[in-house]
Amino acid sequence: MISNIQFKNNHHSLIISFLLILGIGVTDYYTGSEIAFSIFYLIPVLIISLQKHIKHHQILLTSFVASVVWFLPEYIASDFSHTLIPVWNSFVRLVIFGLVGLLAFNLNQKHQKLVDTNKKLEKLNIEKNRLIGMAAHDLRNPIGNIFGFSELLLTGYSDKADPNALEIISYIRSISSNTLEMLEKLLDISKIESGTVLLNLKQQDYVDFIKKYVSLNQMLATKKNLKIIFKPQKKEIYFSFDEHYLSEVINNLLTNAIKFSDPDSEIIVRITENKKIVRTEVTDKGRGIPAEEQKKLFQYFQKTSVKPTGGEKSTGLGLAIAKKIVKEHKGIIGVESEPEKGSTFYFELPKEKK
Repeated sequence: MISNIQFKNNHHSLIISFLLILGIGVTDYYTGSEIAFSIFYLIPVLIISLQKHIKHHQILLTSFVASVVWFLPEYIASDFSHTLIPVWNSFVRLVIFGLVGLLAFNLNQKHQKLVDTNKKLEKLNIEKNRLIGMAAHDLRNPIGNIFGFSELLLTGYSDKADPNALEIISYIRSISSNTLEMLEKLLDISKIESGTVLLNLKQQDYVDFIKKYVSLNQMLATKKNLKIIFKPQKKEIYFSFDEHYLSEVINNLLTNAIKFSDPDSEIIVRITENKKIVRTEVTDKGRGIPAEEQKKLFQYFQKTSVKPTGGEKSTGLGLAIAKKIVKEHKGIIGVESEPEKGSTFYFELPKEKK
C-alpha cells in the first residue's frame, strides 16, 4: 500500500512527510506512554523512500526529523537519569530510520528497473511476434504454390514422368507440406502472443463438435490400422466455446496420438462433465513419455525422446499452441503418461466463462 503512494514532486513529498511526522509527534505527546507510537515514525520515512525521484540526502533528512520529533515528546514526558540517554536513543533511531529508508529506496529502485525492463521486453516481444507473423504470412503463399504444383505434377503426370523425377517431386511435396504446417503454427503463435486472438464463443453441442474431428482423423488413423473409439458421457453437452480455435486443440491431440501409437492399436476419446467443467481425454497405447520430459511438453519447440512410430514429422509447436488456446478459454491442459503404457492428454473447459 505504501509503495502505491506517489506525490507530484520531491518538495511535496518532503512537506507531506514532515507534516505527517509532526502529527505523529503531537499525537504521541498527548497520548502519553499508554499508546506506543514508535512504529508510526517509520511510516513517513518509508513513504519518502519509495518515491520515484527522491535523493539519498532527502531520506536521511526525513529520518533526522523523525528521530528529533520522537525525541521531544519522550524527553518532555519521561524522567531520565541522564540527558544523554534520550539523545542516545534518538541517535540509534536515526541510524535505524536511515538504514531502513535507504534499504527501501534501493529495493524500490531495483523494482522500478525491473518494471521498466519488463515493459521493454513486452514491446520487443510484440515486435518479434509482428515480424514472425509478417514473415510467415509472406512465405505461406510461395510455399503453398510449391506444394500445389508438386501435388498437380504427382496426380496429373505420374504416368508420364520419370520415376526418379516423381520421387524428387514427392519429396518436394512432403517438405513443402511440413513447411506450410509450421508456417500456419507460427501465424497462430504470433496472434496468440500478441493478444490479437478474439474468441468467437458460441453455445453449441460439444459432443457433436468432437465427433466430427474424430471422424476426420479416423481416415488418417486407418493408414496405420488404428481405430479411434469415441466415448462421450452424454449424447449432447451444450456450452460456449470457439469452434475454430478449439478444433486446433483436438486435432493436435488426435494427430499426436496417431503419430505415437503403434499400428493395430486403439485410441480412445472420452468426454465427461460435471456442473462446472467439461473434460476431454485422448488416450493412446503408444510408447508413453518419461516423467522428466512431460513438464516441457507444452513449451515452444519442445520434443520428447519418444519418436513417432511411422516416421512422421513433428514441429514441437502444436501442444504449446493448444495450451494457449485452452488458457484463452479459461481452461487447463495436461498429460498423464508412463513409459510403455501409453499417454492420456486431457483438457478441461469451464461451462461458464469468467
